[in-house]
Amino acid sequence: MIVFKNKNIETDEEGYLQNQGDWSIELMHFMALNDGLTLTDDHILVIMTVKNYFEEYATTPPIRGLIKYLKSLGHEKLASSIELAKLFPDGAAKSASKYAGLKKPVKCI
Repeated sequence: MIVFKNKNIETDEEGYLQNQGDWSIELMHFMALNDGLTLTDDHILVIMTVKNYFEEYATTPPIRGLIKYLKSLGHEKLASSIELAKLFPDGAAKSASKYAGLKKPVKCI
């Protein structure tokens, strides 16, 4: 659980939200800062892309799927595992899912 704006927010043991309805832009930044990450526009673009992917496909993307999806949206600069690893050292698919308020991707360790 985390406390945000005097409200208890339920999370799992790794900090993923239990209730997607708790998600907000402010909470996204708060969660990232708690993990030692200051979000840039590129981070936010990837996070929102993961969120959109989930809304479209009802699942979080694996890293290869995320790269393909980013390319399809014209985000060539970010559509590489190297660039995503620079942005999210703990894993792009799992970190972006966490900050998007989604459950941990099934295939992530």
